[in-house]
Amino acid sequence: MNNNKFFDKLPDTFIIFDTEFTAWEGSQEREWSGENEFRELVQISAIRVKKKGNTIAITKKLNLYILPNINPMLSEYFTNLTGINQETLYKEGKPFKLAMKLFYMFCKNKDGEKYNMYSMGNDYPVIKENLKLNSINRKARFYKWEKRFFDIQPFFSNLVNTKQYSSGTLYKAFDIIPRSEVDVHNASWDCLSLFLSLKKVIQIYSNGPLFQTSQDSLHGLSDSR
Repeated sequence: MNNNKFFDKLPDTFIIFDTEFTAWEGSQEREWSGENEFRELVQISAIRVKKKGNTIAITKKLNLYILPNINPMLSEYFTNLTGINQETLYKEGKPFKLAMKLFYMFCKNKDGEKYNMYSMGNDYPVIKENLKLNSINRKARFYKWEKRFFDIQPFFSNLVNTKQYSSGTLYKAFDIIPRSEVDVHNASWDCLSLFLSLKKVIQIYSNGPLFQTSQDSLHGLSDSR
């Protein structure tokens, strides 16, 4: 019998994902208000996570590179930040509509049930921006999908100040020693960092205080009461 209430409330299967989008020197500080600056998606990475025993495991991975339309040439700042270069996009980049279809299909089961989606700060607003930038019909399934997206930060906030970390550096807050190469600001690594951190949180609550909050339902956790 698992006495970890936090773990019990986690969905049986869920998605952790991360995005990277076009950026320039200072664009974050000015909130992409510069001339011709838009947060066009360049990378979406996701991992399907399933409960196994008293912990969680990765059952499937997805990594997509996306061809930006408005600014097809990546800035030197972006490449230095993420490690994603123009050659990678030419070889592996997919049109936005195809990438969204593949991402959507990855995030549901064979019966069509959509999994809960967790990311640092909730990246759905960026996805929504890109739906509009690419003139996707407002009645499309991708807009209705929004209710499945949640901010993962509340899972950690009782233990660490998440504002001091990014998705790719959160593992440091839990003194985790990664077995794979660290590549902060690459969405694939950032997903893994979140996964490793969540796995650690589950272990901590299994051995100590239980996670209790009246806001559980807002974070995509089920209410087992």
